[in-house]
Amino acid sequence: MFIDSTYDLILGVLDDGLNWLAFERQTGQKASAIIQSKTYEMLSKHNLKANEIKAVILVNGPGFYTGLRLAEGFADVLNFFGVPQFSFYSYEIPKWCGYQSGTWFTKAYRGEYYFYHWEGENSEQFLLSAKEIEKGIKDQQFFIHSPISLDETSSKFISNAIETVELLQKRPQDIFKQVLDSKQKRESFYFRAPEDEFKVNP
Repeated sequence: MFIDSTYDLILGVLDDGLNWLAFERQTGQKASAIIQSKTYEMLSKHNLKANEIKAVILVNGPGFYTGLRLAEGFADVLNFFGVPQFSFYSYEIPKWCGYQSGTWFTKAYRGEYYFYHWEGENSEQFLLSAKEIEKGIKDQQFFIHSPISLDETSSKFISNAIETVELLQKRPQDIFKQVLDSKQKRESFYFRAPEDEFKVNP
């Protein structure tokens, strides 16, 4: 089973060959209000029960505390019943699909933007303010997780970006084989430490 709640809620079920049996993106609804019912509907549609899930795979960032904790908490419940849990970061997807260089980008709210640049095995990541955003723009292929990753400011600088959600949907074997073969489990990757994210402005 696959869960991504970094922005919208995305749920999926894979067969033993890592092909999608189901892949659904839920937009315009609060993920916490629908994750349980949508998961039940998806499993029921394919005549599956929770105890038949062999593993749960999460996108564990980059993202925000509330969204990431939703998927992680749900997966922790399954893990309590013996379902192994694995995870990865959105910016790893392009490399697994054969892109040797590029920039993965998303808005990080609070007037900031997150950049992940890579060239072969070398990489760097950083947050920039709206005034500094042009410093992160390089002559490389850009990737975003989904259209919600962009806002009015960033759309002026970034066009023709490849969506990593589309790569997930089209190339599940390339991505999930990497995660499962290595038994990869990434720590939750927030844009900022929780004490900074929830800091009250004076």
